[in-house]
Amino acid sequence: MFLRMVSITIRAELSAKIASTYAENVITTLRTQPGCSFVALLQNVSNRKEAISLTMWNSKADADEYEKSGVFHRLVESLRSFYEGSSEWSLNLTEDLSIEYKPTPVEPTVAVFDDSEKYITRLKETPYVVQIIRLFVQPVKSREFEETFNRSVLPKFRHQKGCIHVVLLQKENECTIISFWDETFDFQNSLGQGVIDFTRDIVSFLPADARWKVMRKSSVVNSVSSEDIHSSMYRCLVGEWIAQ
Repeated sequence: MFLRMVSITIRAELSAKIASTYAENVITTLRTQPGCSFVALLQNVSNRKEAISLTMWNSKADADEYEKSGVFHRLVESLRSFYEGSSEWSLNLTEDLSIEYKPTPVEPTVAVFDDSEKYITRLKETPYVVQIIRLFVQPVKSREFEETFNRSVLPKFRHQKGCIHVVLLQKENECTIISFWDETFDFQNSLGQGVIDFTRDIVSFLPADARWKVMRKSSVVNSVSSEDIHSSMYRCLVGEWIAQ
């Protein structure tokens, strides 16, 4: 399976409208896009301007074809009116040489990952929330981290009440853990306990500064270093598992 995450800065007050438009434009289109198996629009619980368009594909080739065909660009443009403007402004000369200032648009950013996990069939259960944990491990310990995660960490996540599925994604020493939770359970306590247990199991793999902060029981959410553990929670505004 191949996963794409497109980060979008949206106008939070229009969340309901963007969800409706996303369903009408994006989901409707991807139902017939070869290789697409899942699509969802996620919104950050703490920062409602932050959203992620999450899609899963049968293969990297399918995802690449989707982008090369122009469909991805067309769908991005179909949501343009919902994007939050940047605080940066650019100075331009018009055709009559008068000066005008325009806000610099905030463009979506794309992250892609390979994943060997089975399809997330239980995502048909809604409503659900998604927790995304990002961290860096020591480069020389990347392989050992993956083995420890699968052996010790993954079973603990899955044992938590309400956990639907967990995916580990790695790019060299950068790791992203995406976990899906049934929102009808007390997921807040489960998520919090999951992060605590997780940091205890993987602390030895972290870079020195991040390891020191974890051992000092610093917050994993309010950290400022690029090597710290960052945890965010998202609600699914709209999504669909596509049967092909």
